[in-house]
Amino acid sequence: MHKPFPHRHVWLMAGLLALTGCYYDYTDDRLSAKTGYRPVYASYEEVRQIQTLTPQPLKAPGKIYIKDKFLFINEIDKGIHVVDNSDPAKPVRISFIAIRGNRDIAVKDSILYADNAVDLVALNIANPRNVRVVKRVENSFPYPAYPPQTNVTFECADPAKGVVIGWEQAELVNPKCFR
Repeated sequence: MHKPFPHRHVWLMAGLLALTGCYYDYTDDRLSAKTGYRPVYASYEEVRQIQTLTPQPLKAPGKIYIKDKFLFINEIDKGIHVVDNSDPAKPVRISFIAIRGNRDIAVKDSILYADNAVDLVALNIANPRNVRVVKRVENSFPYPAYPPQTNVTFECADPAKGVVIGWEQAELVNPKCFR
């Protein structure tokens, strides 16, 4: 007599083993909060406003550029301090050029080139107390889509909400991005 399913117990075990690969964790992802970073946005119009202000205190200095008797000191993501260094023993703060998202500067003749979030701007610095924009090249730099920190979760940046001008630590519910 011929058995319809030889080695039934082998087929049964193989079927059960295959089903173990179908495991699904039914925890609600909406309830899984994690500490991460959330983008801080500003409108393109706000970011593109460049102003010459009274001197500001140095808080997070970056690059320094020397041109003639002046020091141009980058304040990371905020702008540029202008300092008269005619007498290095007594430097005099002249002004602050407010440029959102500024990290890098270069100077040629009386033109200062600076990044302004996603734009490149050329500023006439002939009068450091009254700097003026002479040219802007929009969208010259990549959109800041992730925080400077690594090995962190973060809320994905959304260009429709504006320009990312910073990142704040926050409790995030089901964050989708990791760097």
